[in-house]
Amino acid sequence: MGLKSRRTKHLLALVLIAFMLVGCTANLNPDGTLIAGREINMSTPWSFSAGWFDFIFVIPIAKLILFIEPYTGIVISLIIVTIALNLLTLPLMVKSTVMSQKMQLLQPQMERIQNKYRGRNDQASKARLSVEINNLYKKHNVKMGQTMLLPFLSMPIMLAMWQAVQRIEIMYQATFLGFNLGAMPMQEISAGNYNYIILIVLLGVLQYLSTEIQNILQKISGSRPIKQNKQTKFMGIYMTVIIVLFSLNMPSAMSLYWIVTSLIGIARSVYIHYNYTDKMLLKEEKPNYLTKKNKKR
Repeated sequence: MGLKSRRTKHLLALVLIAFMLVGCTANLNPDGTLIAGREINMSTPWSFSAGWFDFIFVIPIAKLILFIEPYTGIVISLIIVTIALNLLTLPLMVKSTVMSQKMQLLQPQMERIQNKYRGRNDQASKARLSVEINNLYKKHNVKMGQTMLLPFLSMPIMLAMWQAVQRIEIMYQATFLGFNLGAMPMQEISAGNYNYIILIVLLGVLQYLSTEIQNILQKISGSRPIKQNKQTKFMGIYMTVIIVLFSLNMPSAMSLYWIVTSLIGIARSVYIHYNYTDKMLLKEEKPNYLTKKNKKR
């Protein structure tokens, strides 16, 4: 990776941290109630005085959910807006996912090139290594910037949605399928309301499935699975555990939000696989892939 790419990556990382610091402002008291002054309702002023992140992202999203709510109810309104925002970011996610999978497919060739120059630290060898890697990227139309930039572009919207759900006041007064969205699952389970265990288990299963669905789809298709490194697999498990632990001590509205986003993530992965990844694998490893596809038929 060149100096310019490294600088771009570091800059994006710093900006992302800034977004996360702004987007992860605490909204809830330890007992799961909204902190006074953080609630959003239809009378909340849409003003820049609320902060640039709230003004640009959080308040518009929250007000859109509240605008639809009288016609559908708060839960269906939340689902509609979550789907709409995911559709808005879908083109970015498609490009990012395809580019990332191309990088993984090219990993064996990358390793061969790197092994060829291993231990050769002279400037000429480093230059040839860089040229060969760049030629490999160019041949397969891999753009490093897209793998870093595209996920970053969708992050503010996702953080804003997370904030909006926490701050919509009427969300905590609603019930859905017998679940009080203002109640914290751990407290309910401790009080003997074991239905909330179903909510948490469903959340955990769907969250983990959303991280593994690409590998599952590749096995179903009969293609050579795109190799997933141990770190990526560990991060999927780690994030699932963290989200489950968080959800136990947050209002059930957040568990519902995570379930909805996991289902949408699974649907998005299925769409990307059959419309992009499957075709990409067919193109990149045509002989073996066609043989496997034909055998399945």
